[in-house]
Amino acid sequence: MGLLIGPELSAIETEIARELDSPVELIREMGGFIAGAGGKRLRPILLLMAGRLAGYSGPRAVHLGCVVELLHTATLIHDDVVDQAPLRRGRPSANARWGDDASVLVGDHLYSKSFALMVRDGDPAVLDTLAHATVSMTEAEVFQLERKRTGTTTEADYLRIITQKTASFISACCRIGALLGGAAGARLEALTRYGLDIGIAFQLADDSLDFVADEARLGKAIGADLKEGKRTLPLIAALERAAPAERQRIQVVLTSRAPLPAEVEEIRRLVVKYEGVDYALQRAQAYAQTAKEDLGPFEDCEDKETLALIADFVVGRDR
Repeated sequence: MGLLIGPELSAIETEIARELDSPVELIREMGGFIAGAGGKRLRPILLLMAGRLAGYSGPRAVHLGCVVELLHTATLIHDDVVDQAPLRRGRPSANARWGDDASVLVGDHLYSKSFALMVRDGDPAVLDTLAHATVSMTEAEVFQLERKRTGTTTEADYLRIITQKTASFISACCRIGALLGGAAGARLEALTRYGLDIGIAFQLADDSLDFVADEARLGKAIGADLKEGKRTLPLIAALERAAPAERQRIQVVLTSRAPLPAEVEEIRRLVVKYEGVDYALQRAQAYAQTAKEDLGPFEDCEDKETLALIADFVVGRDR
């Protein structure tokens, strides 16, 4: 994949660095820190590859790849404030280093910057796609908070949250690539569905890693979701299978304001014991397989094969 889109990814990194520059010192300082944290760049990669499969590899893909990464970064900064996360990608989070107030404001700045760049691109279809995705994401964030406060999250609730919060944005990235290539009808919808299915698979795998990954490679503390009281699918599955006393114990820890490390480890072991991680990963693999099947309207080629490999990667990764 590096040979296919390596130059475009390098160009995106250059544009991200340029757009993070600012006459305001704090924006410039935080921007440099954020850019230096790296990341998988999954969303720009999918935009580029969807564009290639649809027949486009021009400069707009680089510009819009920068847009989606800035928008994604804004959501991560805000997520870390909401979750009070101390780490992001193995380093102190922006809120841990600069505080919640600065992080919220810089997140707002990046969000605004991304939409200014979209306006510069000038394509109403792209604007419409990302506007719908961001509305979906923010609605899901509030719904997730609502479910956390009630103390009940069903599997259906969870799937709604990750579909709207993670998958809708990844789907939008793929749809933008398809639009750049002039895809319409079945081909446009195929890449849109591919993005949605791969996004669900990605989040299922990501939530599973919170219970079993190597902390140094993952870049955040194991059990972070548990500490924040989040009910992800591995935990939901374990709650359904656990004995009544164990279920009650899990609920007590989840509602604790500051669970002890030993308590978090106790719950993590119960989730593994009741095969909650295995269940979530099986669901992730099924969505990844569906994503590959979504590409059916396209003829076999290197770009299609790469997108299929990305589907395998998102469920087989260890960070």
